Amino acid sequence: MHWLFIGAGNMASSLVGGLLGAHERPQHIAVVDPDQAVCQRAESAFGIHSATTVDAAISMLFSKNDPNRQLGVVIAVKPHIVQTVCKSLSEYMQNTVAEGDRGVKPVFISVAAGVRESSMKAWLPAGSALVRCMPNTPALLGLGVTALYANAQCSVEDKSLAETLLDSAGLTLWVEHESALDAVTAVSGSGPAYFFYLIEHMIDAGVSLGLTRDSAQTLAIETAFGAASMARHRQHTPAELRENVTSRGGTTAAALQTFDDHETAKIIHRALMAAHDRAIELGDKLSN
Repeated sequence: MHWLFIGAGNMASSLVGGLLGAHERPQHIAVVDPDQAVCQRAESAFGIHSATTVDAAISMLFSKNDPNRQLGVVIAVKPHIVQTVCKSLSEYMQNTVAEGDRGVKPVFISVAAGVRESSMKAWLPAGSALVRCMPNTPALLGLGVTALYANAQCSVEDKSLAETLLDSAGLTLWVEHESALDAVTAVSGSGPAYFFYLIEHMIDAGVSLGLTRDSAQTLAIETAFGAASMARHRQHTPAELRENVTSRGGTTAAALQTFDDHETAKIIHRALMAAHDRAIELGDKLSN
């Protein structure tokens, strides 16, 4: 398999690193970015091809007589640039066919948030296989979780290809309907920020209680890591784990009662609904 990354930001870099960690050959990977310095950094860091244009990058990946012209095209740019990128890819592929080249067989994999399949389908070559992905920032450490949606043109092999790529960044799961990605955005896409917010204010509270900031930071971060690790084992539900820590009339019960008194559960529900609604709004805007 050959891989073409459009964009060389943090997410693209984490996925390239994941592919190399899974023993993909560097010569089978190329990155495209209009910034020559960015290209050189990617080439130096990973030993892969880099170019400032799509045609130059594909020429590096394939020879005209290459019998294996399967290509995974990873669209990893800011959402407002996706239309330009897709139209550029479409133009390139139409030109290669017009020139008598057999062309490549691309599977498009988008990690650009909010840009819907219906819009990308209109910008890409007709009948394109497209997988939309919603990763989150822990993917940079290989600890992410990514939801994937495949359009009707994707084969089982296309889906497997996308899953293999995103598995390198953490866990993956498939959703049947594209609209579910808006809920995924609210829960896991934006989710890391919610936990960072809690950690941030646990640190501040610890300092106000007399701890040094370094001590409070260590205690809050390691507690979050340990609690998430216990939940990840799935031996008990989060509710059961919470109950196991909470003694009647104890310190934990006092803290949790404060959360309940201020209707924290309702606040969390309202916050995720706001993120969900905003994801829909942004999707509508990007589709216009």
